[in-house]
Amino acid sequence: MRRDEFIQVAEAIPFDNSSNGFTADNVQTAIEETKTYNEGFPRAGINLINNGSVSNNQFISYSELLPNTPIGPFPVKLKLNEIMWSNVNTNVSFDLQFFLNGSATPFYTYSTVNDADGMGYASGLTYTFNVGDYIKIKYIDQGTNASDFALVLWVSRLP
Repeated sequence: MRRDEFIQVAEAIPFDNSSNGFTADNVQTAIEETKTYNEGFPRAGINLINNGSVSNNQFISYSELLPNTPIGPFPVKLKLNEIMWSNVNTNVSFDLQFFLNGSATPFYTYSTVNDADGMGYASGLTYTFNVGDYIKIKYIDQGTNASDFALVLWVSRLP
């Protein structure tokens, strides 16, 4: 059977889209919709580390030895899905400002106030980055400084 014959058969088979988020109403269109909109899994983590105390207005990057190094450039189109962080101090209060491609205005700010556990996360993020984009993350102190700080950006590849 030729490929076009498979497509004709798949187009003739109904597809129930009532409870799965698809808009397709036949199997062939569902296959194409999956290919177009499926994100790459598993998600990848970009690890950022700062040994010692984090100072107000300090940039967080791959290491405290490279604080002004941009994160990127991204080699593929990506979506930022989640972030998670931890440090050795409890009751820390800070903001993380995320900047895209050297912009002076943050596209996202994560805030935590008196976090008793010394760790936290944000999920459900939907920020997308194109090939060549880069970001910088600035730590804004709002109380007790974080120390021995680890931040992971969870990203997935987009088509």
